[in-house]
Amino acid sequence: MKNPYELLNQVDSRSEQYEEVQLNAAEKTRLKQSLQAKIKPLKKKNRKLLLAAAFILVTAGPLMLSNDQVWASLSKAGKQIELFFNKPENEFTGYKQMIEKTAADQDVHVTLNELMLDDGQILLSLNIKSTDPNRKTPIQPGELQVKIGELAFANAAYTLHRENKETEDGSWNYLYSFDLDHIDTNGDGVNDKAFQILDYMDSQKDYPVTITFQTMEYEKEHGTKSGKYSDSFGEIKGHWAFQTTVNGANIQSDTTVYRVDKEININEKGIEGTLKIKEIRVSPVSVKIHHTFEYKKGTSESHAIHLILKDEKGKLLLGSGTGESSLTLSEMSEEIELDHNIRKISITPSIFNYKTESQQPLKDQSFEVDVTKQ
Repeated sequence: MKNPYELLNQVDSRSEQYEEVQLNAAEKTRLKQSLQAKIKPLKKKNRKLLLAAAFILVTAGPLMLSNDQVWASLSKAGKQIELFFNKPENEFTGYKQMIEKTAADQDVHVTLNELMLDDGQILLSLNIKSTDPNRKTPIQPGELQVKIGELAFANAAYTLHRENKETEDGSWNYLYSFDLDHIDTNGDGVNDKAFQILDYMDSQKDYPVTITFQTMEYEKEHGTKSGKYSDSFGEIKGHWAFQTTVNGANIQSDTTVYRVDKEININEKGIEGTLKIKEIRVSPVSVKIHHTFEYKKGTSESHAIHLILKDEKGKLLLGSGTGESSLTLSEMSEEIELDHNIRKISITPSIFNYKTESQQPLKDQSFEVDVTKQ
């Protein structure tokens, strides 16, 4: 299935050129149940956690990689985070570390090959293999819990990239990206406080890290066409944990924050409010743009605000986004893959209408931000 976020980023105002993406019944139900499962009231703040808006879908399922250059290096992809980004081998040396440890439970062997701390996220290169001969479909990692020092990150948004074919030994390689932009302060398993991991870390210290998976997921080989998630997909409960240490010195020194602090008043049919774009953060791995939208008319259940991003040559910059939302306030972080040639980013606010499933770019509100180091 195509990445819906990429499709939306490519839409312009000429509706006759829209490409329709059809989901089967099982995919629709899985997305709905995934979103419902992630919407949980946060204690003390009376807010709801939304791991992925309907137009983003980053946690609804694996994103299948398809770049031919990547598949030329399949034998190394399980150990090389760079190859999931179509980057030269070892480009992230100095930021990542090799782990090469395996945890086994319930006939499922999970190998953590590499780990890399990035700005606001942690990246894991995983290989998963089942020793149960009755399992014929890929097994993929489920939700993750991370602890760095005394900080707990639970039930956060994640993206999952999977190679499009299994390895020679019948295992599967994944890149698992887990957000570290909110923490769980009271131990209830729900993140409840916004957080910047790189601002917290002391560059002179190493921090103990615990990575814990409690579930694995798989598509049932003979699942029914009912559309019910449990009829098509199964869950394996177990315990797969890894311990290591991280140091944020290199990624901290090579991450640049560009202040934007721009407010845009939006007054369109069915929706009014204020869009605030706080900053653009550029790390050696990614570009992240943080923004909020306060609803004065309409709600986060009727409309969503996201950003269409282009470089100085007009090339679309594709990516994904995650965040949290109440009915009247959404907080989003949109991420695009880092291109070292980017000098300026053009930002165009866009309204997504859930009822009509259409996007309205606000081209008169576009502006540019220089992202070259001063």
